[in-house]
Amino acid sequence: MRNHKLIRLMCLILCAVMLAAGCASDDDSDKKEKKATKAPEPTSTEAGPTAEPTGETTPTAEPGVPVSYDFNSVESDLAQMIREAVEQYNKEDYTPLSEPVKYYVLWLGFTHVTFGDLDFQMTDFDRDYLQAVTLNYEKTVESISGHNVDITVYLHFVDETVPLTQYPGQDWLYLDRNTVMPCINHYMEGREIDTVLTTVQTAGEENRARNEEKDGYGVHDVILGLKTDGIESPIGYSTFNLVTPAAGTYPLENPEIPSLYATAVAVHEWMHQLEHLKKVLGVEYPNTHAYMGPESYPGYQKYTADLNDYDFFEFYKLVLSGRCPYTGNGSVKHVGMYPKMWPLIKRNITQLGHFTIKAADGSGYLTGQEGDVSLTLSDQACVWDIRYSGNGHFILSPKELPNVRIDLGNAWDSEGNTIGLWHYTGYDDAQSWYLSLNADGTYSIKTPYPSGRVVTAKKGEKALLCTLDAADGVQRWIIEAK
Repeated sequence: MRNHKLIRLMCLILCAVMLAAGCASDDDSDKKEKKATKAPEPTSTEAGPTAEPTGETTPTAEPGVPVSYDFNSVESDLAQMIREAVEQYNKEDYTPLSEPVKYYVLWLGFTHVTFGDLDFQMTDFDRDYLQAVTLNYEKTVESISGHNVDITVYLHFVDETVPLTQYPGQDWLYLDRNTVMPCINHYMEGREIDTVLTTVQTAGEENRARNEEKDGYGVHDVILGLKTDGIESPIGYSTFNLVTPAAGTYPLENPEIPSLYATAVAVHEWMHQLEHLKKVLGVEYPNTHAYMGPESYPGYQKYTADLNDYDFFEFYKLVLSGRCPYTGNGSVKHVGMYPKMWPLIKRNITQLGHFTIKAADGSGYLTGQEGDVSLTLSDQACVWDIRYSGNGHFILSPKELPNVRIDLGNAWDSEGNTIGLWHYTGYDDAQSWYLSLNADGTYSIKTPYPSGRVVTAKKGEKALLCTLDAADGVQRWIIEAK
């Protein structure tokens, strides 16, 4: 979808130049018109920074200041998808998609992992079992969804030795995404991938015999499951321990029936990746732990593992089919994945493209660098990924550092607080921003917190959160598509 306002402005400028020169030409018909990256309309009409009226007046640039890319006026397929999904949700309409969503999973089995002297390896049985788990996951989710999603799993075993990482402040170990990113990139090359799942094995008699006399065995173990990134990030990532199958559950009798404990763990961690739909759509969407009931999750009923179904799978089924009962305001609403929500979990569906963010006064580019959590101005352009986060918010991450984003220090909405780069923390308002369009076509990067303060930068100093027009620094930005 083209940015019609920007195109009209360019046409007016072009015509003025041509008239001033006393000439007109039809020779420009072969010039290609550059398409603007699609951007969503805000999903909320509540008062706030995105609710500022812009009318139909094209922003007027100051002399020497080009007009920024216009996020707020470009029509968006994504905004339409969001509206249709919310409408289906509100009506409790389960009309299936005309075609299932194609969803691609890269699943890596790391056969040899270590932590200090501890040495964990998969056996041949573990390899065979993991193949059954991936099939069980694929067919189970497809069946529960009413075949609104068509999952393809690419399973690869990685035999090189890979170190585990200790979870901060805990004895638990896990397979850190940054550690295995080169391997992920290798297997992703040339493929469309929507999420990555990784699995190791620390259980079993062989691993016990190999490690029981070593320091840390029985103290350090691989965390059962860990979701680190979902649809709020450029690509999802979850990691978990394979765990030995219970007697009588393997081999599979029917791949569409969730009969393996490791399948339950895989589905559970992957479901965590979908929870960001709550923010994108602005609707009630269940936390994956809501089976714990109203004491921890008001409005949800409690489920018991193994009595109702294997490891809370009864609850998982209800969520993945959009039929999980939620009691709010005295009435019952069925929540979870409705058919038109499935397209919204695709990788990069919320990504608007790559951009540079330049100070309107020409003093530099907003820049984030590897190994430095600060945000500053630089003479060198930094390319940013900008993603729609829901409710009119955007996430801004350096293209070369997709695992971090612009972050308000300690989530403190206070004058002069430091703004830097940090990994996803779960504090969404501290890591998402309004892109507030100014009259001259530039943007202010505004916090969604009540103060409405903006990203403010000076050359050679860390970026700060300051009141608009109250700080001696850059607060207006030219955001241009790359």
